[in-house]
Amino acid sequence: MKKTMTIFGAILFASFILTSCGPKKHDYPADVTQNFMNSCQSTSDGDQKLCSCLLDKIQEKYTFEEFSAIEVKMQAGQTPSEFLDFVGKARAECYKK
Repeated sequence: MKKTMTIFGAILFASFILTSCGPKKHDYPADVTQNFMNSCQSTSDGDQKLCSCLLDKIQEKYTFEEFSAIEVKMQAGQTPSEFLDFVGKARAECYKK
């Protein structure tokens, strides 16, 4: 019994470490992801790797709700400067990969 509890404790600890390390990615609906990829690729000469990297970075930083609010502002021609700064830095990081 003691050995079982030790193994269970080790598994629980490993699970905690694995889930708490690194940035957590927010999931977006498939249609939003596809729309982002299509739009990004149309403005980046079809660079799927770049667009995928950008999407990953956006999903790490913004919840779907936050991203949706930014998208509404973008459609109204009022893209938040903080978002533009973030995307510029993310794009530079993605080009390095």
